[in-house]
Amino acid sequence: MRRGPWTFWMSAWAVAAAVGTEIPEDPPLATQPSSGQLTGRITPAEKVARIHAVCRATGKQHAPASFDRSSGSFSFAGLPGDAAYDVCITTVAGQQIEGIDLSWHEARMLRLAEIRRRQLGLPAEPRHEFAAQDAEELINYVRDLKDFAEVRRVLYLNGLGRRAVMLVEVMRTRGFHAQRGDELIWRIELWYFAYQYGGWERLANVQRVLERHRIPAERWQQITKVYYPQLSGYLDEGGVCKFLEFRIPSRLDAARGRLAGSEPVQKTKPIILGLSGQDQTTKPTESQ
Repeated sequence: MRRGPWTFWMSAWAVAAAVGTEIPEDPPLATQPSSGQLTGRITPAEKVARIHAVCRATGKQHAPASFDRSSGSFSFAGLPGDAAYDVCITTVAGQQIEGIDLSWHEARMLRLAEIRRRQLGLPAEPRHEFAAQDAEELINYVRDLKDFAEVRRVLYLNGLGRRAVMLVEVMRTRGFHAQRGDELIWRIELWYFAYQYGGWERLANVQRVLERHRIPAERWQQITKVYYPQLSGYLDEGGVCKFLEFRIPSRLDAARGRLAGSEPVQKTKPIILGLSGQDQTTKPTESQ
């Protein structure tokens, strides 16, 4: 009777087990991340009504372990490591100011893949310098898109070499099926793009929806929600994160989100980060 390769492999394994031969396993690529805390300070503290933190990857919200209403110092304890967290503020005036994680949606998988490449002696992933031309191509994609929403606005665009992350506001103000009165549809989402075969492609089914409302226009007009990357912190695998400092602006920036009382169409400029050669310690570049 003829033996197949699977039978031969099973026989070899049985022989190895019988003679006590140890079958080695590859070591884990990374250890289990440690939990840690996110700390910082928000000023002026008297403007803050409440705060929480959210992980955009999981959608899970976290209550602060402490918040000093005199100094504005805060801490979130017991947060899983190797993850980003956005601190979200509600002011006494009802304004919502949130951090925004503009990293890749599978950032941890990319780090593990790079570790594995080094272990196996494989070449690094091909590089691509994210330039102004790339930013223009992606912004034009949003401008020219034809879908259910007739209002689209890029708030942030973060270049990550061969990848890019975009925070986008989309709206449907025209009539739609089962519309009641003057209600509209309003969403804020994170979109993800990859540079492949000489051009940019938006990845399907990986977007993250931060806001999604079907809401009367009058109620929508009362919403102020803006996003600042300074309120986003990354806990490394050891559970360590830099201290976050944020001062609530006396006047919020319409380019960073939606201000109460504004019209659906806003002529703001996208805030562009990650351009090749851009000093990330300076003010973000604003470009059409």
